[in-house]
Amino acid sequence: MHERAVVNGKLVRAYTYMAMVGIVIPLFFALIMSAKLVWPDFWAVSWLQFARLRVFHTNGVIYGWLGLSFMAILHYIVPKMSGRPLLSERLSWVTLFLWILALTVGLGAELAGKIQAVEYAEFPWYADILFALAFVLAGINMLGTIFRSGEKQLYVSAWYFILGFAFTTLNFVMANTISAYAAPGAAGAAITGLWIHNAVGLFITPLGVGIVYYMLPIILKKPIYSHLLSLIGFWTLAFFYPLGGSHHYFFSPIPWWVQILAVPLTAVLFVVVVTVVYNWVMTLKGSWHQVPKSVALMFIVTGIIAYMTTCTQGPFQAFLSVQKVIHFTDWVVAHAHLALLGAFTYFNLGSLIYIWPRVTGRAFYKPSLNWWGYWLITFGFYVFYFAPLTILGVVQGALWQSLTPFAEVIRVSLPMWFMRHLGGWFIYAGLLMIAFNLWKTARAGRPLETPTDEADLHALHAARHA
Repeated sequence: MHERAVVNGKLVRAYTYMAMVGIVIPLFFALIMSAKLVWPDFWAVSWLQFARLRVFHTNGVIYGWLGLSFMAILHYIVPKMSGRPLLSERLSWVTLFLWILALTVGLGAELAGKIQAVEYAEFPWYADILFALAFVLAGINMLGTIFRSGEKQLYVSAWYFILGFAFTTLNFVMANTISAYAAPGAAGAAITGLWIHNAVGLFITPLGVGIVYYMLPIILKKPIYSHLLSLIGFWTLAFFYPLGGSHHYFFSPIPWWVQILAVPLTAVLFVVVVTVVYNWVMTLKGSWHQVPKSVALMFIVTGIIAYMTTCTQGPFQAFLSVQKVIHFTDWVVAHAHLALLGAFTYFNLGSLIYIWPRVTGRAFYKPSLNWWGYWLITFGFYVFYFAPLTILGVVQGALWQSLTPFAEVIRVSLPMWFMRHLGGWFIYAGLLMIAFNLWKTARAGRPLETPTDEADLHALHAARHA
């Protein structure tokens, strides 16, 4: 079979377009939300109040942007990795329709104030059912393709994808049934902590890490450094990550022994990041000169640095002495965005930029727009967002510990919140440039002379058998 036949470019493009909508709209609402921190009376209508905007933004980014961009990339990777077309391309179209319907219903309900009291799962029950159905159908399609592959040995990316689909299905049901309706009070809060933790660590992390494990060898045209190390990182994540979620509720009414147990369980996760990042860095060894020449690599490598940083912060933050200072401060906001924007959004943008010419058969309309997008996002995030909010978090914690009046802490925070708002516009401009370039390339890019990429298959074959 001709190698391009295994990937349905129309599906990849459709999921990508919806993913870009899934970041452009929630990020615009985030700009409104950040403006309200500086100017509280800005756009004072009920459906644009801070509480509704916050859940719209988080759910929109997690399910609209990250979820759909993961699906777009997996529609490229899974057939390539399995050496066969998807189990059912028709099922992929049905999944996309259901996913968009779930987002439209869920996000619309949130703006109307119909919010379920479970963080990262605020969709009302009827939207939950739609999303769960879409995710299960996606899992059947992707895992069915992997399991029907003729390959005798699964590449590590497939292991991570299996983990992501299996655990997320269980966690999503737990969050939207037990946490929302069955477990009251502190018990419900503890279970919600598991969901919050695992939504990042068992949905976003395995899919994102699996994507990098595929993309890095493919782009560099060399095998992954160590298949054994990749599996050590995988099993460490699978065994230890699910149980540390109660660190989201330190100094709360949940049982003290549960909080204390979360400290070592979180600390051991450092093994995951060390093995994974070391494997990626050693794969890059001897190939660092390629990074400045490829915007896709720049995004992915910058994301690797952010992944190392945020996964080092996590165990550090789990120490109770640190929690006493940073809990409920803007440090936590910066940390969360370093993971979801600094790491996984960069992984996905780099991957989409790499595969786009391969699913459109066209060279980029303006390659410079991708570079401008990278630098605007990076400058806006690290200079105006991450650094100011991290510093502000320490300042806020110290002021609260010294019993400074809350109103005074707000006054001190305002300049940093203004920088956060300004940084958001840089990030937004960069994302719009990349989104426009993807769309324009598919419509008006120069046709590629060699639409196939045999080197992709050669590099993956080497990676499989390394």
